Formats: sequence, C-alpha cells, structure tokens
Amino acid sequence: MPSHRRLDADTRREQLLATAQNLFIERGFEGVGMNDIAHALGTSRPTVYTYFTSTTAMLRALLDARLPALWQRLHPLLETGQDSGPPVHMALDYRAIFGALLQERDLLLLMHSGGGPTFREQRSHFLQELAALLAPYRPALARPGALHIVTLLLEAVAVETLRHPESAPEGLDDSLAAFLVGGLGALRGN
Repeated sequence: MPSHRRLDADTRREQLLATAQNLFIERGFEGVGMNDIAHALGTSRPTVYTYFTSTTAMLRALLDARLPALWQRLHPLLETGQDSGPPVHMALDYRAIFGALLQERDLLLLMHSGGGPTFREQRSHFLQELAALLAPYRPALARPGALHIVTLLLEAVAVETLRHPESAPEGLDDSLAAFLVGGLGALRGN
C-alpha cells in the first residue's frame, strides 16, 4: 500500500493558491467555489477551509503575492526614463512597460476573471498604482485625463493580447508605443 506523504503547510497553501488561480482564470472568479478548488486538487473542502475562509480570501492572497513582483518589474523601467527628453525615449519606455505587463500573464488574467465588487476594487487599485508609477516620469501625463487614458490603454491592450495572442499583430508593442507618443505629443501641442 503506497504511503501518502503529508505536505507541509506552506506547500499545501501554495498548491491551493495555484489551483484557485487557474480555476479563476479558466471559469471566472464568481464561477468557482471552495468545493471546486478542493475537487481540482484532490483534497477535501475542510482542508481548503483550513487555509482560507473564502474564495475572496484566496483572491486577496494571490494578488498580495503577485502585485509586488509587477511593481518591482516596472520600477527599473520607469526610473531610466526620468530625464529622457525627446518623445523617442518615451516610445522605448512604453514598449518596455507593455512588455513587462505581458510577462505578468497570470496576474492580469486573474484581475480580469471576475466582475463583482472585489474585482472592481482590485482593478481600480491596480490602475491607481500604475498611474502613480507613471505620473512622475512623464510631464505630458499631467494633462487632465491623459494619465488615466494611458494606464487604461496599456492594461487593456495587454489583457486582450494575453487572452487572444493569435490575433495580436506583429509589432503591436511598437504601434502601441507610437500611438501613445503621438497622442501625448498632440496633447502637448507638438
């Protein structure tokens, strides 16, 4: 008879989070219950409840664990652009920012796996954080509404590209960067 080795608490917790994340992305947050997570992992519902009180608690744990990695990825990209003058440097920055967002596939898809209040709050917080990171580096974004447009556009294009990579045209990152630079230049009157 095979012996079952008990997993340590941290390993089990990570398994639960990974399973929940996959199910949230696949089925949508509102379509996943604690029983679904237990079944997918081959464990009992009481085991899941030992670690998390609800799927909302799992979502918060996932975002708390993954958002800092995105901010760490973005900070160096933005710090290099502080003193850039010509718009061509801005294009390089936006392309790099877009690339960094694409590298956070699971996080972005997770944040778009539901539509309830929890998700609206988390997406709003994410966009505010992204806007706060971008604001000091781009004087052109000081115009009312420009920063909001840039953050929404970067996030929306990244999410759509991750959801449907087969329909993303070649050079999308360059086109997006050029679009942003051109649009911001128009706002500045360049």
